[in-house]
Amino acid sequence: MGGAAVTALSPTDDRCPPVYQNLRYVAVKKNMPINFICYSPEAQSMQWYRTAEEKNDLSALDRNTPSYSIQRTNASINLTLLRATFEDSGIYVCDRKGLLQKEELHSCGTELRVMGTSSIKQIQNRNTLKDAIIIIQSILLVIFISIPILLFLDKASGSASSRGDAPSWAHSSVLQCIPGR
Repeated sequence: MGGAAVTALSPTDDRCPPVYQNLRYVAVKKNMPINFICYSPEAQSMQWYRTAEEKNDLSALDRNTPSYSIQRTNASINLTLLRATFEDSGIYVCDRKGLLQKEELHSCGTELRVMGTSSIKQIQNRNTLKDAIIIIQSILLVIFISIPILLFLDKASGSASSRGDAPSWAHSSVLQCIPGR
């Protein structure tokens, strides 16, 4: 099975029972499998629980269902979510059997976050929006570069004619002052 595997290894301090559960946080794409493995010297008296940070719900995961499977050995309990869904997001804790309330769990769980996948239509819409932004930026760049250049050229040509740099025949007063005509 080509999913992510989470091997449980947590520090053995006062807050955690003799359970080895690694990774505090893990993310998986929707519809992908993921494995959680809990090692314990008392594996037969342990089970998996799922809870959420904001809720007081506690779900005991003690038997196989169409969405997950549990395999036990003398030293470990393996929880496999076959196709992760958004509803599978939560905190997974390996603890002793028979707990009824969230407050009884130790605090050494693994938080799972199931991430969505973008559809082809969403990707096309994002690309179209990016293309539109690039075109608008290009137009604004041309405008903001060309306006100062045009103003500078206009100012430069205006100052040249006021200094008298224009040819003498271009001044109408010179043409009127020519004697004999």
